[in-house]
This record gives sequence, structure tokens and C-alpha cells, in this order.
Amino acid sequence: MLPYYLQLIFKKFFSAKSDGDTCSLYSDRTLIDRRNVKAEPQSAYRADRDFLVLVIQAKVIAAAMTELGFTDKSSQPVKYPLHEDLQHQRKVAKLQYLHKVSSLIVDKFVFDDNSVNGLLKQILRAQETQDAFDLQPRTADGRFPCRFPGCPFSFKFDGVSRRRHEASHNPPSNDASCQEMTSTSEDPCQSEVSLKDDVYNYNCALLADGLFFLNFLDAVSEGDGFRLITQYKFMMLYCRADGHHSNKYALECLYQAFCVNALLSPRDCERFVWNRSVNNKGSRGKNIPLDLEVEHSNLFNKAAIRNLGANVTEKAVQRISFSEGGTANMTAGVDESLNRLIGSGRHTSSSTDRDLGELIKRAVLTKVFTEVPNRQYQHFKGFERDPFKNLDMSALYNWINQHKKNVLRGNKAR
Repeated sequence: MLPYYLQLIFKKFFSAKSDGDTCSLYSDRTLIDRRNVKAEPQSAYRADRDFLVLVIQAKVIAAAMTELGFTDKSSQPVKYPLHEDLQHQRKVAKLQYLHKVSSLIVDKFVFDDNSVNGLLKQILRAQETQDAFDLQPRTADGRFPCRFPGCPFSFKFDGVSRRRHEASHNPPSNDASCQEMTSTSEDPCQSEVSLKDDVYNYNCALLADGLFFLNFLDAVSEGDGFRLITQYKFMMLYCRADGHHSNKYALECLYQAFCVNALLSPRDCERFVWNRSVNNKGSRGKNIPLDLEVEHSNLFNKAAIRNLGANVTEKAVQRISFSEGGTANMTAGVDESLNRLIGSGRHTSSSTDRDLGELIKRAVLTKVFTEVPNRQYQHFKGFERDPFKNLDMSALYNWINQHKKNVLRGNKAR
């Protein structure tokens, strides 16, 4: 799921045609000459992931410099100055100050009040529509009666046929006309027209989605299963907003929520939530995903199979696989008794300070986190900051309820 979310980010923010759009992902790639970064993360996952992490770090620092009044990375904030004795205070006091100034950046550049309020209004509207549907009177056999006084007709569904029949009466049913007005009424928030800033909206949206991606990585590293489940709930909205391209991933997120909240026993639920990563080092923040651990296991088994030479048989391969754990522990014990030095397996990497400085410098000079009306991009012209702008909450509500019924019936999701 994590590689797929990286693919969604690159699909939305990365384009070879946007090289002229300053401070876009592709423009940043050109600036620091990251030629190994590809438009499709499945062909260069590590390169794309490292590049995105570096860009998000630069965006966070640039946002902090704009909001707090930094002049460079080594200076102190002017708008929210540090306390004189903060350096000598306890760690808790330092963390409180850090959380306070961090919340200022997050509230201004990550959370969009209009987006959140619009999403909540859609949810409330969908809930009110469902409540009105459930409270409608029905006949003894569960059908919907015509709301015109004295009409004997009834309908299996509360749909177009019922409304057309009610509209054919003279005069039409008041309930039918009210329902038509409600369904065709336009949200007044959608009619508002403002001069948008493409640069500001693009970088704020990239910062929000990038921090969500970093939260995924951190939850895996810390082995925080509960946070991962929360991330998957939010990920479901991203997949639904992407349309039919991401339908199977939205279903996967939804059925994970079903398993955690309803389908699994408490014991299996605990395993499902927390058995998602493994820590082979014993240190904090050193967890790796289970699928990566499986790749390490495959590497160990392939090395043993290669030693078989021409004697490779199915029975021999099965014997090697079954004895993997014991063999690995035995070889580790022999290496320790012989004081044999073993490499840690870490991959060396060059310093990114120069690239980080270049990205920060251009972001600050361009003032990407200062809203300038009617500032436009060429490729990302009219960029929409809200990722859930086109998400129909009523359809999402019905989609979730439909899959609840599928679970009760024993039907498969797909």
C-alpha cells in the first residue's frame, strides 16, 4: 500500500511537462540533478522515495522560515523568539515549545479550513439524507407508498419511478417537489470564485500529502500498528477520490477496517493490528515491514540453494526452507564464537546537505508559502489544493453500506 500511495503522489504532482513550473517536483528534480527519479515509482521506488523525503524536508524548513521569521537555517525565529533560558530548561519544556511552533505551521499550510469544513458538511448531508430515507413510512410488505393523499400505488424502490408518479398528480405531492429541490440545490460554497495562487496551492498540497507519506514511514519504523490502521482509513478517502483506478486499494482499506472493528475476534484483531513489522536490531525506530523481512528470508534461502549446485531438487529446497531459522541461528552463533566481523548491511549514501540547501533557497526566494493572488503555473494551471474536492460523500456512504451488506451475505468484495 505504501508504494502505491507514493505512486498516487507522483501521479498528481510529477510531470515532465512541468519543468517550467518553479518549485514543482520535476523542477526540483532538475535543480538537484536527480536523474534516477522516474515518473513511475514502481520502477524506481527507493530513488523516488528518497527524493520525495528530501523535497518534503525542504518544504517544511521553507514553511518554518516563512511563518516563524527565519533568515536562514542557522538563525533564530523573529516572530516567535526563543526564551533566553530555553536551552537550560528540561526536555519537556523544549518539546512543548517545539509542538507549539510546529502546530502553527501545520494549521496554516497543511490543514485547509475550507477543505475540512466542506468535507464535514458533505458527511452531515449524507447522514441527513440517509436518516430521512430510513424514516420514510412504508407499507406492511416494505414498499414505499405514493405520498399523494388517497393514492393506492406503492413502489419497491424510492427512485425515479416513484417521483414521476407523484409528479403526475394534480397538484403534485409536496414531498416530491421538496425532494427534487433538495437534490438539485447547489452548494453555495461551490459558486464562490476567487483568484487562486497555483504556486501556493501546489506546495501546500504537496506538503500535506508528503507529511502523510512520512507518517506512514515513521509508523512502520516504530512498529505502531494502531497508527497504521488510522492511516489506512484516511488512505481509503484518497483512493476513492482517485476514482476507479484505485478501487481495489480502497476496498482493501475498507475491509481492513471491517476486520479490526467487526469481523475478527479480539485475539486475532490484536495480531492483525500489531503484527505488521519486525525489529531485528532491538533498537527503537528500527522496525522494517514484514514483506521486506520476507525478501531477506528469500535472499538467505537462495544463497543456500546456490550451494547445492546440480543437486537442486524440490525436496532439498523444502528442507532448506524449513530449516532456515535454525540454520541462521547456528551460523550466527558460530560467527560470534569465532569473533568474525559481519557487516551491518547498511547502504552508504552521500550527503544531501547541498541539495537540501538548494531546494530551501529557491523555495524561500520564490515565496511558495506566501499567498499571491492570481499567480499561475503553466502545466499545473488552476491546481486544486483540496484532494477531496470531487469526492462524493453520499456515494461513499452508500458504497460503505453496500459492502457491509456484502459481508453479511458472504459475498466477496471483488
